[in-house]
Amino acid sequence: MRLLILIIGFSLLGFGANANPVNTENVRAELLASKQNIKAGDSFYLGMELDLREHWHNYWINPGAAGLATNIKWELPEGLQAGDIMWPTPKAIFLGQLINYGYEGKTLYPIPFTAGADFDDSKPIDITARASWLVCEDICIPEQVELNLTLNQGLPEKPEDAKRIQTALLKLPKPVSSDQITGGYTIKGEQILFSFAGPLVRAAKADRENIWFFPIDTGAVKHSVAQIASFGDQGFTLWSEPGFRAKRGTLETVDGVLVIGKGKLATAWQVSLQKDFLPAGSGFNKNPVANDNEQSGISGLLLALAFAFIGGVLLNLMPCVFPVLSMKVMSFVSAVHSQTPVIRRHGILFLIGVLISFLALGGLLLALKAAGQQIGWGFQLQNAPFVAAISVLFFVIGLNLLGVFSIAGNWMGIGETLTEGKGDTGAFFTGVLAVIVASPCTAPAMGWALGYTLTQSAPVSLLVFLFLGLGFAAPFTLLSFKPGLLKALPKPGPWMQRFHQLMAFPMFGAALWLVWVLSGLAGPFATTAMLIVFLLIGFSFWAWKGKRLGKAAAIIAALAASLILANILSTRDNSELQPQVWSSQAVQQLREQGKVVFVDFTADWCITCQVNERTSLSGKRMAKVFEQNNAVLLVADWTSRDDTITAELAKFGRVGVPLYLVYHPGREQPQVLPQVLTPKIVENALSGNYP
Repeated sequence: MRLLILIIGFSLLGFGANANPVNTENVRAELLASKQNIKAGDSFYLGMELDLREHWHNYWINPGAAGLATNIKWELPEGLQAGDIMWPTPKAIFLGQLINYGYEGKTLYPIPFTAGADFDDSKPIDITARASWLVCEDICIPEQVELNLTLNQGLPEKPEDAKRIQTALLKLPKPVSSDQITGGYTIKGEQILFSFAGPLVRAAKADRENIWFFPIDTGAVKHSVAQIASFGDQGFTLWSEPGFRAKRGTLETVDGVLVIGKGKLATAWQVSLQKDFLPAGSGFNKNPVANDNEQSGISGLLLALAFAFIGGVLLNLMPCVFPVLSMKVMSFVSAVHSQTPVIRRHGILFLIGVLISFLALGGLLLALKAAGQQIGWGFQLQNAPFVAAISVLFFVIGLNLLGVFSIAGNWMGIGETLTEGKGDTGAFFTGVLAVIVASPCTAPAMGWALGYTLTQSAPVSLLVFLFLGLGFAAPFTLLSFKPGLLKALPKPGPWMQRFHQLMAFPMFGAALWLVWVLSGLAGPFATTAMLIVFLLIGFSFWAWKGKRLGKAAAIIAALAASLILANILSTRDNSELQPQVWSSQAVQQLREQGKVVFVDFTADWCITCQVNERTSLSGKRMAKVFEQNNAVLLVADWTSRDDTITAELAKFGRVGVPLYLVYHPGREQPQVLPQVLTPKIVENALSGNYP
């Protein structure tokens, strides 16, 4: 069972006006206050309570394998400041192979507030919370509401609301001292060990089935792997697999929440684990994972091989695979009576092409894993160049199926190739092509088998990939040895051409899906660029059928598409430039520290913004420029409506983005930069040399 993320735009959901509580289809949301009447200097709490439908859940600050943490954006009167959400104790939520961290049922999130000395307590105050969350069952739906609360109306206090907030505060994970719980973590080979000792955890063995450590850092642990406990006389150790950041050795400490017990009887503590520290008596020398692996041995392998074969068979039905194979099958229809030996030979060659390709793909996955990369099946879709290239391939195949152009040699083995007996090479590479176009797709039965390979030796892993290939090739190879089965199809005729064209649309659909995947890897700019690439490719094939001028136009269009595609495929290293979230308070604080402040007012849907960010506000070189000039990059994201950002834009006479401001120490007003940036403009602006 896989988690299916169904993305529904927040803009379609809208906000309720002056609503509290608010009911969505899946959640009841309510905003509470611990005090109804606030004075300057007061500290108090608001609480946002979410009551979810039965069997649905939402997410903790670290959502685990998949998900999105709940978020609140506040509109507050002057002098009132909101703190961060104080996260309640999460629970592990198992969805197939995925392990998520979150909440079910009713959860209240306390948020601390402070009324400063400049807070005006002489009149009613309006507080607005724009809250967003992801709520999931088998599908996930993002929801967003507006909650409104008015305080300082002179109304009596609400002790029931204050009690609900106080109860939530008492249930939060408790801080501990080192003499109560000592903890550390280390990595041993492919395993990560979280070790705990001390008086609060000595009796944990009684709850051995209900112990879990929830790291705040999303890269600390692999979220698809369970945590298995071993025990010592002073505590216990949890065994799992390291996440990508832990594996790289970049985490000196891992902060998180340790939970022992279940339901209302559970106890939770805030803990901080030091790297390469294993407290005495925590049972770190008893590896329970090795014992479990020995017991699962042969039975696990046989089950994995069976699932791999079944998953390979089902993979033939995926929309990006079926058109390619169906065209090859259609080519058998004309030759079913006269070319039976040729059909069988092509079936064997197709099988060989599939098996070699799956073994190569499995070998690549294992090689990357051996090199220390934290990957799993579907790692191809984490690579932007691969996604962009395969989406172009799908689009071109779709054009070919529609008859916009034909490829010499009929590489898919359609039509005359079989009857002429010259399709041996084509049959082999049809198998290779089928695996390439199948790689982005996922069959329901494949997941467990392929996940199993990542915990096994290389020979066992490759055997699973071999069975996946056998299942994938089985229907096609069976037809080649039993061509009589094709007699159930209608006789050759115009319907074949019509079917040929129909198969173009699943390819176009797969191409569009991959463009959506690419947007998550390379941003919305890549989406627009890929659509332009598709337009230029289509025009190029059409223009090529013309005379000299048409062919020249086709070449120009193809070159333009290639340049745009090359720009998409180029990788950027933004790891050195770390933008911060903009707010007027952040600007003021950084200026008081003597920093140069560069403010980027941007939005995901702003093409100019995306171009400027790619060319002039990213990469190691620009990070060095910011460092040399003691500068900080603040980003004001206007992708979703934000009245605070709108008001700030209006101060500078703007009704849209981009807007770039540079604040220098000693200068009251910021410098406004042009809407189209270059690295040189940014460098000169940060150093104070821009006119």
